[in-house]
Amino acid sequence: MPSMRGNGDRIKRFRELKATLRTNRDRLLVGIDVAKAADVAQIRLAHTRILESRVTIPNTTAGFTAFWRRLERHRRATGVTEIVVALEPTGTYHQALAQCLAAHGADVVLVDNHVAALHRRLLDRTWDKNDPKDAHNLCDLLEQGRVLFCAFPDEPGATLRRLVRLLRRARMDLGACKARWQNTLRPALGPAAEPLSPTVITALPAPLRAFLPTAERRGAPGRPRALSPGLAAELTDLAARVTAVRGRIATLDAALVAVTAPLPATAWLRSIPGLGPTLTAIVLAELGDITWSTKFSQLRKLAGLDIIRVQSGQWAGTARISRCGRPLLRWALYQAALGACRTPAWRAKRATLLAKRQGDPHAFFKTIVELAAKLLRVIWGVWRSGRPYTGGRAGAPAV
Repeated sequence: MPSMRGNGDRIKRFRELKATLRTNRDRLLVGIDVAKAADVAQIRLAHTRILESRVTIPNTTAGFTAFWRRLERHRRATGVTEIVVALEPTGTYHQALAQCLAAHGADVVLVDNHVAALHRRLLDRTWDKNDPKDAHNLCDLLEQGRVLFCAFPDEPGATLRRLVRLLRRARMDLGACKARWQNTLRPALGPAAEPLSPTVITALPAPLRAFLPTAERRGAPGRPRALSPGLAAELTDLAARVTAVRGRIATLDAALVAVTAPLPATAWLRSIPGLGPTLTAIVLAELGDITWSTKFSQLRKLAGLDIIRVQSGQWAGTARISRCGRPLLRWALYQAALGACRTPAWRAKRATLLAKRQGDPHAFFKTIVELAAKLLRVIWGVWRSGRPYTGGRAGAPAV
């Protein structure tokens, strides 16, 4: 069995493939609707005829091998040399099949879930949904060239992505703990509009005191007030959860730093103002390999920082960012822009942009978003040049 090609070679092949999917007839096109127990596929000769409208693929290694032998028989019978397979990403269920087919030499691509859902209604103008119809829908989109690149993360990129997802989940758990304290337990201790008494603050577990305003924490201590057994047990339980979640966050932060430290790009990105260890790891995990992108506009779209505007006739809407792509990358860039504004050069740039938006109630937010886009351009230039950021004007690395 041939070995799987690297992502660099595969993305070059994907660009060539997408340019000819609408016209080339010398290919086998396969659309596969992925499920847990068994997948359903349709096989057709490109822009010619359907060879098999429904093929069931057991979700096992033996089932994948038998399906590939079926594809090989169709390839020999039709005389074509290429097989292109389209999958709709379904959690992680599609990864095993995609890797097996790619290792055998097939070109594996993805179809966006939203595009597939909209196009499904155009097949026969009915609203029903079933597995054979989904496979037929994927083949149609494949013939139209409406496909996406299917990346197989290499190490340590795959490890980074997993650690970043775990860190995000842990921070969400910490946010849930804060919301439980603010909305449920804090009102039970006294009126929400006035500070807690020193006796109540002394009775609180130490992890929960960190949620209080600074002025309340610095108040004079008093004798701890006796709390009801139920409320005391609930406070203790929440404090234990907060301690455990913070321990998870510290462990994951250390693991991220350990994984990213040996990477060459880490030193280059850490030289950029605002990018600390955790944000650098998130940017590396979300961007993947910078060589996959040929233009900066591709990175900007990936982060959802590209500018869009809805227009119709004489009417034109307000320009805004698309907010598509990867939200975690956009959040990391926003936080990095806030950190970069602590340096004189970026602080001056922020002041200039704020002066342009006098009177706008959302001027600060819009300015930080614009600086985040400029910071992404700095990351693009530094990473591709392979040299650290050495200052210069904000928005363009002087390397």
